[in-house]
Amino acid sequence: MQNCPLCGFKENEATAMNCSNCGESLEPTLAIAKKFTHSLSLQPKNRFVTENLFLETNNIKYYSVHEFFDPSKHYTIVVCPKTNPDPLVNVIPDLNNTNLTDENVATEKNPFYSKFHLLTRFNSPSVLRANSYFTDEESAYLLVERIEGQLLSNVGKLSEAEVRQIGIQLCQIADNFHRQRFVHNGLAPNSLVIDPQGLVKVIAFNQVRLIKPYNPNHPIELSDGFSAPELYFLNERSILDKRSDIYSIGAMLYWLLTSQTLPKSSVKPPKNQNWQLYPQAVVSPAFERIILRALAYDPSDRYNSVNEIKFALAALSTPTAIQVAYASDIGRHREINEDSVLLLDLRQCFESFNTYIGLYVVSDGMGGEAAGEVASRITVRAIAEWVTERLVSASLRSTQGSQLVQATQTGSLSLTSDGGSNVGAPQLITSAILHANSEVLDYAHYHPSTRGLGATVTAALLAGNVLTIGQVGDSRCYIVSNDKLEQLTEDHSLVERMVRRGELTKEEARVHPHRNIIYRSIGSRDDLEVDIVSRMVRRGDVILLCSDGLNGMLPDSEIADIIKRNPDPWQTTKELVVAANANGGDDNISVIVIRVD
Repeated sequence: MQNCPLCGFKENEATAMNCSNCGESLEPTLAIAKKFTHSLSLQPKNRFVTENLFLETNNIKYYSVHEFFDPSKHYTIVVCPKTNPDPLVNVIPDLNNTNLTDENVATEKNPFYSKFHLLTRFNSPSVLRANSYFTDEESAYLLVERIEGQLLSNVGKLSEAEVRQIGIQLCQIADNFHRQRFVHNGLAPNSLVIDPQGLVKVIAFNQVRLIKPYNPNHPIELSDGFSAPELYFLNERSILDKRSDIYSIGAMLYWLLTSQTLPKSSVKPPKNQNWQLYPQAVVSPAFERIILRALAYDPSDRYNSVNEIKFALAALSTPTAIQVAYASDIGRHREINEDSVLLLDLRQCFESFNTYIGLYVVSDGMGGEAAGEVASRITVRAIAEWVTERLVSASLRSTQGSQLVQATQTGSLSLTSDGGSNVGAPQLITSAILHANSEVLDYAHYHPSTRGLGATVTAALLAGNVLTIGQVGDSRCYIVSNDKLEQLTEDHSLVERMVRRGELTKEEARVHPHRNIIYRSIGSRDDLEVDIVSRMVRRGDVILLCSDGLNGMLPDSEIADIIKRNPDPWQTTKELVVAANANGGDDNISVIVIRVD
């Protein structure tokens, strides 16, 4: 059977010369093949096979297609009559200076001419990537990347967590345009698609305008219920304002939660009118306040920038419930437990702002008669002392009312101490571990009989939804996210170095006679290097810190299975220790399990 490249009919006989459904030729000639080398002047029906009509709106159609001679190349073709006006003509600055791919295209007055060159200004997964544009006798075509998923107008009511994540993406979309000095003016359910992975992409651009005085000769087509109130009263003295996109984001959040469109915003509501989501949707009061502020009638009452509302939404995604459990066991063949474990939790609420900070440390002492248990105890105490004094105590003593955990303009984490000074989480953990190293070295100096003592350390600081890990030695930190186990830290051991060089497999490293030799440890030298790993965590993630007495006895696959089948962290820690002992218990076993909810 043959597929027709024009109508897609699949039941043509293998020997057929023409499609029995539409009559199109099924035998491409050499002449037709040569036409494909010129991407702007070919007949689309000869180059592409239409799969389906993805979307039809305002006399514009979106087709999912693939190339006739290379079915692995998938695109979306946007089609409209050649006589359609170009809605962005004279809107995109410096367009006349753009290096065109075909000098004749401008004279053809392709209605996609301006849109193509607008899209080429962006390099973002949330904005369509344009490939080319061309015309034939009747129609104009814009070839863009394949659009997957469905329109947001088709998704129905979503949960608060889902809507918050989409809201953050809407802020990123708007910020992409604002950075180019554009206002989108058209963030509405029919202008956005969401793919199977949850990525939101904007596909409509006719309402885009520069942030400058409004030109009445290029009116903006408004979307009732989603367009900001001020857009209904534009004149030649009006300055287009990026805060109109903030209103649209608020309207989108309201719609995604309730499946209801707000009333047309061209009429100013009474002063005593207060939009609320309940009983249509039950959301946290903080989230409702964000939406209502974005929907303020007066732009000056809204957020000043999309980054400001994005950070407010991100703060709501901070884990609100943390379950933590730990266990430490001597194992089956040791006379003393040289491991030390520390858990320090701070939960506070000031001015309705919830803060969570957790410090978790596993340290494996080394030295045997040289007092390895002392080295691990000094290590965890010194790290706790450092972090407590510079972060926890400073926060509790603060009278400034400042947030303990807040996002920075670059998206990283800032930990705010008393007096308004900031300390970054990586610097804090690094300094704490170096302080512990100095304390262990000092102890060895004043206690000559213990010289040679040392310890490994894995220290995790969970502040908000940002996990920062400091690592020295071969204790480990894992995370289970989306049912996948990932080792976040890297062992500073001889066998791990051999694995990286390809000299050993991971399975061979677990039983290698030199698997306990490490080349970096607390107490070994003054100029200690600390590895730092940062990771965003989400609800449902499970974090595991452990000494090598666990991973030395259990392969990663078995560790992952135990974590996945035990929703209770206490049950998880117990089974991990029992399983490690059952597999030999050659060393001390210490674990901390943190479940993020």
